[in-house]
Amino acid sequence: MKRMKVYSFLLFGCLSFHALDGVAAATEARSQIKEVMVYATGAMVKRTANVNAKSGTTEVKIPLLTPLLEQNSIQVGVKGGSVTLASIKYDVEIPDRKQIGKEVEDLTRRSAALRDSIDILMGKSGVLDKERELILKSNNIGGDNGFTAPTLQGITSYVRKDLNEIINMQYAYQQKIRKCQDELVVNEQKVNLLYEKQMEPMSVVLVTLDAPYGTNCELEISYFVKNAAWMPFYEARIDRNDTKLHLVQKAYISQGSKEMWPNVDLILSQNDPSVSNEKPELGRYSIPSCRYIGQKISTVSNNNPYVKVMGVVRDRKGPLKDALVTCGEDRKTQTDANGYYELLVPKSSTVKYDYTGYKTAQSSVDGKNAVIKNVNMETNSSQVLENRMDKKYLNYIDQNRSSNALVAIHIDSKPKSGIESDIPLMIIRNVTDNVPGKNTIPDDGADHEVMVKDILVDAEYNYFAVPKLSKDVYMVASIPNWKKLDLLDGNVKIYLNNVYMGESFINARQVEDTLNLSIGKDRELAVDRKDLKTYASKGLIKTSDKMEREWLITVKNNKSKPVKITVEDQFPVSTSDDVKVVLIDNGGAEVDEKEGKLTWKLNLKPNEKKELKFSYSVKSKVRGFTVD
Repeated sequence: MKRMKVYSFLLFGCLSFHALDGVAAATEARSQIKEVMVYATGAMVKRTANVNAKSGTTEVKIPLLTPLLEQNSIQVGVKGGSVTLASIKYDVEIPDRKQIGKEVEDLTRRSAALRDSIDILMGKSGVLDKERELILKSNNIGGDNGFTAPTLQGITSYVRKDLNEIINMQYAYQQKIRKCQDELVVNEQKVNLLYEKQMEPMSVVLVTLDAPYGTNCELEISYFVKNAAWMPFYEARIDRNDTKLHLVQKAYISQGSKEMWPNVDLILSQNDPSVSNEKPELGRYSIPSCRYIGQKISTVSNNNPYVKVMGVVRDRKGPLKDALVTCGEDRKTQTDANGYYELLVPKSSTVKYDYTGYKTAQSSVDGKNAVIKNVNMETNSSQVLENRMDKKYLNYIDQNRSSNALVAIHIDSKPKSGIESDIPLMIIRNVTDNVPGKNTIPDDGADHEVMVKDILVDAEYNYFAVPKLSKDVYMVASIPNWKKLDLLDGNVKIYLNNVYMGESFINARQVEDTLNLSIGKDRELAVDRKDLKTYASKGLIKTSDKMEREWLITVKNNKSKPVKITVEDQFPVSTSDDVKVVLIDNGGAEVDEKEGKLTWKLNLKPNEKKELKFSYSVKSKVRGFTVD
């Protein structure tokens, strides 16, 4: 196996924006996404590209990467014994800027022709208005002698013909004007779409390779993006002819990284690299103000201090050439023939846009790697339109996702030889699951379901009833030694004999060795709870009140086979010296005095019914009290 040399640039100073000098001469290598490791928040994307390295130095351009990648996470590996990596540069660019400029130029030319046509048609329509006005005002053609009836009839017919012809011609002109106006509106919408949506930057990595002779090699490019997440859920399937529980772990995966993940290998990690690995520090805790001053756990941030701002400056007629774009006194540029500009500026700085005859526009710049700012220049009021590439999806993450960073730390206390005997071996458990097969996850921010693993687990099925709260009996699956399954918190869709029963929940943070999974209600088992006796008395000297309660619980098995049912109820627990509780009769239940809990474990034969009675008394110095 050939060795892969990996080069990581983890400091923002080592991997900042560069003008990619010599990019035109660089060899462009198309890369493909092969593997994605998805975290609770974020994903590590791995791409590969085949490159023909020449003897000496070869510059390779890797285009069309997501603009949302974290610069300080980029790693490049070289597979090829004689090829070494000399440098890495990073930038952003508009891949189809020339094509977009040509399309905008064609649309602008067509819009100008449409405006000319509208002006001509409106002029012709105005001439017809004058002609019609002249005809209608010619009411003294016959002079004082007037016309004979036949002559008047002929003149009227002539005028009507002319007026009808004028009306028809004006209607035709109006139809043509409306058609030109509609096309003009569509052209404007197409131009705005090109500027605001299709003109999106993509990341570019320029790799410099050194080789003693010409050879083929493979580059592996990996980087981290925040706009991704996964969330586990489960399907529990139970069949009456199978004693095992069929547990299928699935996952919802979503991503908005501005690049498709087509037919890739997916790995799901329980870690969350967006959370800092720094140990939290305790601060001073002062009372009575209960104020705590301590160090909070911070998230990983992007340390790159610069942002590339880019876009198009235009007016209502089209792009503006040589518009001045400045940031401070030392950073400036001008727009090209297509109105396009790009400028590297510090974060949180202000960019100004100037063009002779138009109002100056300005905007504050903040973002990750690149920000799109298109400018519409007007005489009285110019406007900056910003397209934030990642804000929408990050809001989605905050509102719909919860980060499950489950990291287990194991300490091996066995002594080691030499100096290592004083250092415990820390094994950080990074639990991952490989998703079977190839999967495609679109860049749409929606949840996409994938199957993770399918396991059969041993389970014991029992029935539970809490008649004080519900008259239903619930079937519960108890799974022993469930920790070895590496489960996460998640909803569980329950299917009993292929019938959907509803949802339950797996709490993977519980400390019990047995996981109880509620399956659903069983209508063939019945339970009821009745108040047999409520007795209240008052002291003769009126120093205390006393109340006695007796309850009857009835459980019936209507099945044709025996079942095990656990019934739970309770009695009051006193937290005051003024109240005294006495459990008179526990009805044969197991008693938890501290929690006031009564538990009956019953074995019911087919069609068997059992009655359970318990009673207690409460004596209180508080007048007018009541108990359930």
